[in-house]
Amino acid sequence: MTVARGLQLDVKRALAVTAVGLTGAVAALVLVLQLAGSSDAIDVQLGDPDFRGIHAADLAAEIADHGPVPFPDLVGNELPIWVHHQGDDPAVGWVTVSARVPDSADCLVQWDGPSNRFVDGCDPTTTWPADGAGLTPLAWTVLGGELRIDVARTGGTSP
Repeated sequence: MTVARGLQLDVKRALAVTAVGLTGAVAALVLVLQLAGSSDAIDVQLGDPDFRGIHAADLAAEIADHGPVPFPDLVGNELPIWVHHQGDDPAVGWVTVSARVPDSADCLVQWDGPSNRFVDGCDPTTTWPADGAGLTPLAWTVLGGELRIDVARTGGTSP
């Protein structure tokens, strides 16, 4: 008569397979951690490269009534900007400039309504015209009635 044998466990073989598996997992983890921390080539960019969602005609009317509009916290508080509009056509005539005083990390550009000029917040004797000449420009476009301002880079030209 045949007797069924139960499952036999080879302890040596089980320990060897477990040791190889753990060693492989630890080696893979070490490799991933080394690759993650060894390169400066990773550049995380979240969000759009441009500031959008601005209805150009509405903003142009607001600026005509109350003057340029500041946007204080774009790109992680590194790029406050001023948006101004000149003329009657909301598709053209936009002035988009950095609100940081050129060559200064601490001073911001302010708007002086009575003189219709931009003013250095640290030195009120330093001013710039309403067209932003002398300030750091940001490129802009109007697409389908929406004003888009390129916040990924400064120094661009506008149409």
